[in-house]
Amino acid sequence: MKFQLSALLLGVATTAVSAQNSNQTGPFYLHIVGGEGSSIDGYAGSCHAGAAIEGVCYGAGGLPDGTDNHSYIYYFNDTLTEVDGAPVGELIWKLPYTDSDGNSATVDQILGLQYSVNSNVAAPMFGFSYPYANIGFDADGKLFAYNYVDDSTFTPGTNPAPSGQGKAYYQWYVCWQYFTGYYYQSIAWVVSDPPHNPTCEAVTIIQVFPSS
Repeated sequence: MKFQLSALLLGVATTAVSAQNSNQTGPFYLHIVGGEGSSIDGYAGSCHAGAAIEGVCYGAGGLPDGTDNHSYIYYFNDTLTEVDGAPVGELIWKLPYTDSDGNSATVDQILGLQYSVNSNVAAPMFGFSYPYANIGFDADGKLFAYNYVDDSTFTPGTNPAPSGQGKAYYQWYVCWQYFTGYYYQSIAWVVSDPPHNPTCEAVTIIQVFPSS
């Protein structure tokens, strides 16, 4: 899907991504696998959820014909830090658009999480206005999110200064979710079990590089 981005929007997006102190790797795919006995086995694909906004949909089965299908290709910005010995940073999808000269181009979008006030299920979204999701890939290629503080350990009046030792979490699910008028089976992040959305099923998301 191609978009015509305004010069202002493109400038903001480019500045936001280029400001990151990072190295980019990719392309790769995201293989989604359910638990024992699950029928879920497919790949993540970016799906339209608004103007320059994409959800991360679940596609059953193998990759679509032609594994260069743009919607299924992702990148990783390594921010040169680690959690549990694994590099962490940002998950990137390249939004295609037509530049001012009429040429095809792309701009990086970073994965963020959209929360709802009445649910513990957050929707991963690519866009230019969401708070970035802190993610990484472990030694087995499994996608995780991380944080440096755990509020379950807080005590009144004591500042829980982060130790700098982050912890990886693997709370990924596939759920039927509603995005600004769109209803998709897509990737979700569940803040705490059990998920409020009854359609959610726990999954593992694995980084897969194309065969050479």
